[in-house]
Parts: sequence; structure tokens; C-alpha cells
Amino acid sequence: MDKAAKKVRTESSSDSGILEECKKETTPPPRTAAIVVDVVQNRGAIRIFEKESGEYVDGVGTEEEGFRIIIPWRDTWRFRASGVVEVGYIIAKDAD
Repeated sequence: MDKAAKKVRTESSSDSGILEECKKETTPPPRTAAIVVDVVQNRGAIRIFEKESGEYVDGVGTEEEGFRIIIPWRDTWRFRASGVVEVGYIIAKDAD
């Protein structure tokens, strides 16, 4: 099984420049059933928006500190991360 990590090249070496790169909007992979946000040691937050309208849907941040949060995902959403936060994806298996 091939494994690969997404890599983002940045010419900035400053903290603010790197953080700006990390603020870009993110769309989970196809067939994402849920995302898991790890805020056991809260160092960041995510905010969820509608793709089409940009309307704010919900978020995960300091109020959830100490937990891993599972959010059933809709393919009409996108999210934006701020700070340092780990986000995992639960992908639906192909029907056999």
C-alpha cells in the first residue's frame, strides 16, 4: 500500500508566514464520512463553512478541550484550521 503525506512548500520561514499558509481552506478527501478533531491538548481550532455560500456552520475549539471530537461530514462543507490542531478523516469504504 502506497503512503503519501500532503506537502506544502513555502518560501517563508517566519512563524507568521507559515501560519498564514496553514490557514488556507481545506476540503477533506472524497467519501469522507466524518472528521475527527483532536483537541486533547487544545492548541488550535477549526471552523466549518458551507462551500457555496461561505456561511459559517460550526466549529471546534477551546470549549472542547480535553476531547477528540467526531463530526459527521457533509460534502457541501469545507473547513479552516487555526493554530495547531490535528484533524483525521474517516473514509467510507467502497461497496463490494
